[in-house]
Amino acid sequence: MLSEHDDQIARLKRKLEREASARAAAEELLEQRSAELYEISEQLRTEALQVQHLSTAIDVSADGVAITDKDGYYTYMNPTHASMFGYAQAQECIGKPWSMMYNRDTLLRFEKDIFPLFQQNGYWRGEVTGRANDGSKVHQDLSLTALSDGGILCSTRDIGIIRRREAQREQLHEMLLDAERRDALGRMAKSVGHDFANILAIINASAQLLTDKMQADLYDILVDRIIQSCRQANELVDDLMNFDTAPEQKMCALNDLVRDVGDLNSNQFLATQGFEVLVTSEKLVCETDPTLFSRMVFNLVKNAREAIEEDGNVCLSLELISEQTDIEPHFSPSAFIERGECNAYPAARLIVRDDGAGMSQKALDTAFIPFQSTKGTGRGLGLTTVDALLQGQPGRMQAFSRPGEGVWIVIDLPLGAALSPAPSVIDRDVHTTPQGAMVVDDDRFQADLVTGLLKEFGWDAVCFYDPLEALSVFKVAPSAFGLIITDRRMPQMSGDDLVPQLLEIQPDIPIILSSGALASPLPAGLAGTLPKPVSRETLWATLDYIGLKAPLESQD
Repeated sequence: MLSEHDDQIARLKRKLEREASARAAAEELLEQRSAELYEISEQLRTEALQVQHLSTAIDVSADGVAITDKDGYYTYMNPTHASMFGYAQAQECIGKPWSMMYNRDTLLRFEKDIFPLFQQNGYWRGEVTGRANDGSKVHQDLSLTALSDGGILCSTRDIGIIRRREAQREQLHEMLLDAERRDALGRMAKSVGHDFANILAIINASAQLLTDKMQADLYDILVDRIIQSCRQANELVDDLMNFDTAPEQKMCALNDLVRDVGDLNSNQFLATQGFEVLVTSEKLVCETDPTLFSRMVFNLVKNAREAIEEDGNVCLSLELISEQTDIEPHFSPSAFIERGECNAYPAARLIVRDDGAGMSQKALDTAFIPFQSTKGTGRGLGLTTVDALLQGQPGRMQAFSRPGEGVWIVIDLPLGAALSPAPSVIDRDVHTTPQGAMVVDDDRFQADLVTGLLKEFGWDAVCFYDPLEALSVFKVAPSAFGLIITDRRMPQMSGDDLVPQLLEIQPDIPIILSSGALASPLPAGLAGTLPKPVSRETLWATLDYIGLKAPLESQD
């Protein structure tokens, strides 16, 4: 009995051990599965959070996003996409076909052009025009991506906004340019108006004094004032017409040009002021625009004269330098500017120096900007001729200054070959040239003036106020005229159109074009030009230049 009882106890122990082992294994498995479930749960929570973030990002995206099922009905649309097409809520579009947002022509394009490529590549991108809820156009940059269930992911951007912004930027840019142009014109008008007002004041005052018999002894002085004022006005117009004109290069001797400018300026200085002209005896020949060079030197001397006091001094010099040499003004410069390069020697060195008020660095930097006068009363065109000259040829300009000490302007220009004798402009048989001269100008005063001067010079001159009438007369009797002087701007026919027609009738007729605007291009075949206003001296010089100071039959 005892043995049987022991066996039962042993069996029970073994059973308990098995159950305990199974329970431990079950608990271990349960713990393992719980850990796995927790890990999966955390992963799902993380992925759900990511999906939520992605959904939020799509919902607030600046691009429109929509998804359709395989049948083309919207299953998702973010607010941007709905707003782009004029819908207050995206839910209004869910369950509706995407085709409702396009017109017939665009749908036909989808069918023929877009979908074949989309089905082939699973992706398409391009620009299309949609139709908003109110029927207005929606300009889109559209991207289509195929989904695994047959649906389509659509991403779109309203490029109409971009185009409008670009148009606005372009409009603002044009407005800025227009404002800059208006500002430049305003400054030019103000400065030129100031100069003309001064000139007209002198002319007006002098003319009034001429009518006063009590001022008879001042007659010559007053007339000289009027003539000088007219010349200054003409120089002002000349500056305005030519400050942006392309230089016309040719070989010329700088010595004569500098001396001529010195002579023109010599009587502009006060008796208490000093003006010295130092020109080397060596002939310095350079390829440059003689008119622009002379104007540049004249403006530099004029600026220097206006900067000095009543007892101040100006020096204009031209010298030969065989190599680059440094400039040493009599003062220690506090302002300096340099333009261009001179890499070839020997060179001609032009120096204009004064002991006037001098210039600060800021004033010197702006001195070469058109219509930016540093004197407050000038036109701001004087020093721009330096830049205009150096833009068309090699050369260097250096400007040194110190307030209260003066300004030195130094210009180096490389020399060219020696001048060859200029050919005679007109070579005619003096026994066959007629004495008749034709003057064509719609301005009766100018026409009568030139006609009268030509008669003084010995010409049998007649004037025409209508270029068409003058052309008709010349066609009938071309051999009666040995000289024609014509205005450039006339209402019936311009001088540029008249000249070639006259030359077609008689190719060797010398024609002079007269105008206050003689900027290029000029008509071909001219014998010379005559700037307005015309004076006895300028007409005589022009006729002398072309070899016709007097009718050739009357010349000895």
